[in-house]
Amino acid sequence: MLIMSLNLFNTLSGKKEKFKPIDPKEVRMYNCGPTVYNYAHIGNLRAYVFTDTLRRVLEWNGYKVRQVMNITDVGHLTSDADEGEDKMTKALKREGKPLTVQSMREVANFYANAFVEDLKTLNCELPHEMPRASDHIAEDIDLIKKLEEKGFAYQTSGGTYFDTAKFPDYGKLGGINLVGQKAGARVAINSEKKNPADFSLWKLSENEIGWESAWGKGFPGWHIECSAMSRKYLGQPFDIHTGGVDHIGTHHNNEIAQSEAAFGAPLANYWTHNEHLIIADGKMAKSGENFLTLKYLNKLGVSSLGYRCYLLGAHYRTPVIFPIKKIVEGDKLGGAVALDRVCEKIALFPEGGQINLDYKKRFSNFINDDLNTSGGLATLWDLLHDEKISPADRRATALKFDEVLGLNLAELIKKELKPVEIPPAVSRILKERESARLAKNWSRADELREEIKNLGFSVKDTDTGQKIEKI
Repeated sequence: MLIMSLNLFNTLSGKKEKFKPIDPKEVRMYNCGPTVYNYAHIGNLRAYVFTDTLRRVLEWNGYKVRQVMNITDVGHLTSDADEGEDKMTKALKREGKPLTVQSMREVANFYANAFVEDLKTLNCELPHEMPRASDHIAEDIDLIKKLEEKGFAYQTSGGTYFDTAKFPDYGKLGGINLVGQKAGARVAINSEKKNPADFSLWKLSENEIGWESAWGKGFPGWHIECSAMSRKYLGQPFDIHTGGVDHIGTHHNNEIAQSEAAFGAPLANYWTHNEHLIIADGKMAKSGENFLTLKYLNKLGVSSLGYRCYLLGAHYRTPVIFPIKKIVEGDKLGGAVALDRVCEKIALFPEGGQINLDYKKRFSNFINDDLNTSGGLATLWDLLHDEKISPADRRATALKFDEVLGLNLAELIKKELKPVEIPPAVSRILKERESARLAKNWSRADELREEIKNLGFSVKDTDTGQKIEKI
C-alpha cells in the first residue's frame, strides 16, 4: 500500500515537492556514478549512501524502483568544464601502463570492482544496472549526430561542441545566469568556442586512446555519456536524477541541454543533490591524491556501517565536516558509537514482537520529509528507550526501521550475542593495548591492533571497553 506522502527537494524548482512518479507502479532513477580512475574517497561515498537511502525510502512507500548508476571509464576530463587531461589517461600514466583502450579497461575494472565492494560494506543495495561509458560509444555518436542535425553542434579543431546560445533554457537547474558570463573558474577558456559555457560532445584524441567517428578519432564528452545511458536504460523523461551539488552548475545543466535539445522532452522530473563531506579546509577531491578511503577508516577502527550511521545523522543537503584528526588521535566517531549502543540495546530484547504502528508512523513522517534520516534515528533511539512498549515490539519495530536506515542491524545483533573465544596470546595483547589507550599512546595502540589483526581478530573500541571479533 502506497503512503503517497513523500516530499523531495527538487533542485529544478528550488523547493520541496510532493513526489509523483510517471508510472505509479515503478520509479525510474539514475545516479551519477564514479569515475573509476582511483579508489572512491569517503566524500564520494556520501553520494551513494544518499542514493541508497532514497531508494530504500521509495521502497518503504511501496514503489518498485529501477535504479541505474553509470560507471565513467572514459571522457571525464580533469576539469568538469571540458578542459585538461582525461582522468583515465591520467590513471594510466600514474600506474605506468600503456595508453591503450585495453589498459584503460583493466584499470577501470580494478577500481570499479573496488567501488562495488565499498557499496557492499556500506550495505547499499546494488543498482539494477551499472553501465560502462566505454560500452556505449555508439549511443553517444547517435545522440551527437541528432544534435548536429538539429543545429545544436559545431566543430572546432579540438572536437565537437554544443552551442548553448541555441538552448534558451540553459542553466535552469539551480538558476545559473549566463548573462555577462566570462571564461574562467568552471567555464573553460577556449578561443574557438562560440560561447564560454559551450561544452564538448566529442573530443579529438591527442594519443592512441579513442574511437573512430564522423568527426575524427576521439572519445565522447562526459556529459553526453550520461544523457545517452540514462535514456537507453530508463527512457526520457524518467523520474529522479541524483548527484552531488558540484554537478549542478555544469554537468547536470549540460545533460539537460543536450537531452532536451535532441528529443524535445524533459530529461528527468526530479533532480536531487547531496552536499559535500568536508575535511579540514575544503571538500575532498580525488584529483588531489590526498583523499581518505573507506578501508583507511576501517584501519582506524571506524566500521563501514558506523560511517553510514554517521552520515545518516545529518541531512543529505547539509555539508558535513568529518573529524579525521580526532579519529586518528583515537576519538570515536559519533555515528559508530551510536550504532554500537543501538545494537547493544536491541540484543537485550527478545524476538517475536509486533511492529508498533505509532512509532512506524512517526518514523515515516520523518523519512518522507525529504529523507530526514536524523529524525528517523532520533525516533529509533526514543523507541528503544520507551518502556511503555514491550521489549519484543521494540526489537521488531527497530528492525523494520532498518529497511530504510540500512545499518544491517539483524546481522550486527547476531555478532553482539555470539560469544568469542579469545586465545591467551590475543588476551595479553588486548591488556597491553588497553594500557596504551589509557596512556593516550595511540601509535602503540595502533601497532597492537595490527598484531591482533595478524592473529585473526579485529578489535573495536566502545564505551564499555574493547570488543573483539573473529575475522
